[in-house]
Amino acid sequence: MMQDWFEEAKLGIFVHWGAYAVGCRGGESWPLVSGTVSYDDYLEEAKRFDASEYDPAAWVDLFRRAGARYAVLTTKHHDGVTLFPTRHGSPSLPELAGVGDLVEPFVDALRDAGLRVGLYYSHTDWYSLDHLEVITGLSRDELREMRKRPVTLSKIWQADQANDRSGDEHLRKAWDRFLAFHEAQLVEILERYHPVDLIWFDVMLDRKGYTFPVHHLREVIHGINPNTVINSRLGEAGDYETPEQFVPVRRPDGPWELCMTVHNTWSYTGKEEGYKSAYQLLTMFCECLGMGGNMLLNVGPDAHGRLPPQQTALLEAIGRWTSKHAEAIYGTVAGLPLGYAYHFSSMNKAKDVIYLYVAHVPKETTSIKGIRNNLERVTVLGDGAACSWQRVGGAPWLNVPGTLFIEVPKASLDPDVTVLKIELDGPLDLYSGEGVEIDIN
Repeated sequence: MMQDWFEEAKLGIFVHWGAYAVGCRGGESWPLVSGTVSYDDYLEEAKRFDASEYDPAAWVDLFRRAGARYAVLTTKHHDGVTLFPTRHGSPSLPELAGVGDLVEPFVDALRDAGLRVGLYYSHTDWYSLDHLEVITGLSRDELREMRKRPVTLSKIWQADQANDRSGDEHLRKAWDRFLAFHEAQLVEILERYHPVDLIWFDVMLDRKGYTFPVHHLREVIHGINPNTVINSRLGEAGDYETPEQFVPVRRPDGPWELCMTVHNTWSYTGKEEGYKSAYQLLTMFCECLGMGGNMLLNVGPDAHGRLPPQQTALLEAIGRWTSKHAEAIYGTVAGLPLGYAYHFSSMNKAKDVIYLYVAHVPKETTSIKGIRNNLERVTVLGDGAACSWQRVGGAPWLNVPGTLFIEVPKASLDPDVTVLKIELDGPLDLYSGEGVEIDIN
């Protein structure tokens, strides 16, 4: 169920780390079903995953300095390969590569640093023949044979969706076995790393007549830990929305979190392209804050456990900004509706302070309209410089406020996003534009 800590945390770090870091193909484990690599070769490659420089305490310290209040680690991606020694038949990196449990030290490091623990678990499992039988309609023998060569498996399951197999008793038994395995492994994670603050599900690949029991799974999770937050990829049984790789145009209903990569892929490739700048990431973060959401920013370590230097540098740059503007981040609520200012904003919980994220250098002033309150003061957060303002226009006889033009001292502008702290004389009294008619005849 939703917890206060989640809505107050605002920034989390997503870590995509798994066997796919060895092949360096990008796309995490998706190359397994796009005809890029055979499953047998993929497992053979995984033996080279050595985690020799894995230092979870150093990772978590970097995340904390970036301003994150929680982190999410991929315990098992769609490839079915776990980062922990599972008892339920999946291949694991501890077994394949002899690296030990990779999840436990990460969880311990998070707790030691006071960060919340999030664990990713994919519903989909391309190692499970039970799952693949149901999805593709192919026999187990055919699937075993296909593991020996690269196959575009995604086209096979997409083509078979037109076939009504909902009454197939053999597939029903296979699906029941898969669901039992799926639940048992989920319970294993929840009990092994208890208490888990957040479960981050992904890719619920099923078909007509063979679906995941989402409400039952929610009960299972909360039977072990009633306070675990669950993302929306448990369907209607999730607690919050998770838009991926795009900032919503309008604020989602209820709690939400944007998951965003620092470059073009989620996982390590060794030739990462499309790195976003700190400014781009911070402006997206400010949009999330302005709409009352979180950002879950993804990084991808290599097979040795090293974060690429560009990713470390980005997190350091973000940390510079978050430490300076902490007051305008943690525990804030959504700000002014779109259209009231040129920039996004948030507010404190009492709603008598507006934090305006000025992402562009104003030529003369920046402006806000619709505020009926008097202003007590306006300052540059993290700098303390006072800002002058002027209220222009308005129709006082109709209780319609004018536009506030705020001048920002150029010497106080932040290198990335400047934050103005606008203190009101009471809780926000905002003009909505409703109920006022002007006769132009």
